[in-house]
Amino acid sequence: MSGGRKKLGVTDPISEAQPTKQELQLNEQLIEYLKRINNFETPEGNERREKVLKHLQMVTEEFVRRVGKSKGLPQSTIDNLGGMIYTYGSYAIGVHGPDSDIDTLVVTPKTVDVDDYFKHFGPTFKELSDPAKINSFVAVPDAFVPIIKLEYDSVDIDLIFASLPSQPSIPHDFSLLDQGVLRGLDDQAIRSVNGVRTAKELLELVPQQTTFKHALRAIKVWANKRAIYGFVFGYPGGIAWAIMVARLCQLYPFACGSTILSKFFALLRTWNWPRPIFLKQVETSDVLNLSVWNPTQNYHDKLHVMPVITPSYPSMCSTHSVTHSTLKIMKNEFLRASEIVNGIADGKNTWADLFQRHTFFTLDHKYYLSVIVSSTGNKDPFDAYSGRAQSKIRLLARNIEVGNTGIEMARVYRKGIERVHRCANEKEIDEVRQGSIKYKIPAEDATTDSGDGKTIVYTTTWYVGLTLAEATKALDISYPVEEYRRLCEDDNDVFDRSCMGTKIVHTRNYDLPSDLFEQGDIKPTKSHKPKKDEKKKKVNGTKGAKRQFAETGLEVRNMSTTKNPRLL
Repeated sequence: MSGGRKKLGVTDPISEAQPTKQELQLNEQLIEYLKRINNFETPEGNERREKVLKHLQMVTEEFVRRVGKSKGLPQSTIDNLGGMIYTYGSYAIGVHGPDSDIDTLVVTPKTVDVDDYFKHFGPTFKELSDPAKINSFVAVPDAFVPIIKLEYDSVDIDLIFASLPSQPSIPHDFSLLDQGVLRGLDDQAIRSVNGVRTAKELLELVPQQTTFKHALRAIKVWANKRAIYGFVFGYPGGIAWAIMVARLCQLYPFACGSTILSKFFALLRTWNWPRPIFLKQVETSDVLNLSVWNPTQNYHDKLHVMPVITPSYPSMCSTHSVTHSTLKIMKNEFLRASEIVNGIADGKNTWADLFQRHTFFTLDHKYYLSVIVSSTGNKDPFDAYSGRAQSKIRLLARNIEVGNTGIEMARVYRKGIERVHRCANEKEIDEVRQGSIKYKIPAEDATTDSGDGKTIVYTTTWYVGLTLAEATKALDISYPVEEYRRLCEDDNDVFDRSCMGTKIVHTRNYDLPSDLFEQGDIKPTKSHKPKKDEKKKKVNGTKGAKRQFAETGLEVRNMSTTKNPRLL
């Protein structure tokens, strides 16, 4: 790179051109648009976040001390145990907004283990915190990465844990950047620690941090608006999108944010996947000898269809949940975005056109699965079960696609829809469990005793858009459905059969709940076609070849108005 600048990336830059006047104008327009949609946190919001993190640090130190005391350690040892919290994700990178949570890692010395974390952290936090500021506190110990999800003083925190076997204490100046901290960690703990390490290294690998942050903010808004965001749903998560944007910044080191955006879509629409995206050469270590991403040696690495590789040792694939189906969807979105951005440069489009809302519910599918988990019990246990159900939803979609089901694509919407209902009797509760929102109430009213003896029902629903295979003559998703139920309900620690339930319901596009649609959306309506001659529906006294959803082990939404709906 010219000017004596440090080379960043695995190749030389494509262009070192400075921004033109037009590009700078487009960049200003982009930043103004992001401000108009409230994408930047306010100074007051940042101050509140800092106070919450400071409080969590205090709680962490006391939590570690209490564990040390419970294990009979000398007071002198307890006083020096320490403990630290570290942020990662959007907050650590500096691209958070008013509604963003803070991804946080609790790091403790070897004295404290994960069982101690779930046994002692909650009571310590609740004892030392203002009860009026604790909006929620949910522990999910059996998640892929065990986690505590809490909201304190209106700040959402995702709190994960790592104990360092090589460290007798964690002082305030302790750094996670040295490879030595990984010694003795299992794969799960390495992933947790590497979230912090990757966020920090990422900022060191881009030539201009301000440009990177503006471009990344825009990409995150775009990916969310187009419903292609979220690792658990088969799309890149925040860190993967960040790595891809950082790579474009390396290739165009002097470009402004709007130009990075344009180049991002132009490059990715033609990218030859599974060619990987790296920010630097993959590191190795003769001392730790941990497995790093290497498709020539590791069979599972070879299966990744869209590899985006983390920079910190040991390098991993941040996109291993992406499937051929979700990659196909993203390729179409890259193409659409590239064409729109070119139009922005020509004055034919605006930035609002790029960030137009997806058409997942309005145009993309005729048939959906409504995956509904519900509870008539307390909210915190339900949230734990809902978290487990969400962690398995990608497996349901995958099993539908790879099985002999007659369905080509099962596309999961990018988030679960949480609702609260107040029901008068079992009939109304059953309607809610089938997907009805007739008895929905504002979430804040759930804690209010209405005095009418009605039952509060909590639900979370994930919507799966279905694309049928060509010439589908049979439909059978009974195995994927039952396997999903089994994965969700077999854990008695989170699933309470007395008050919780799991329903998977076939829903036509015109039966989708109204609260899924925003102003300007056109909700699908049922077409009224003339009835065909009944004789054409039967051959030798038998039904046609296409099977009914009701015959596949699924519930059918709105049976009273759509009797025995067929796949047409």
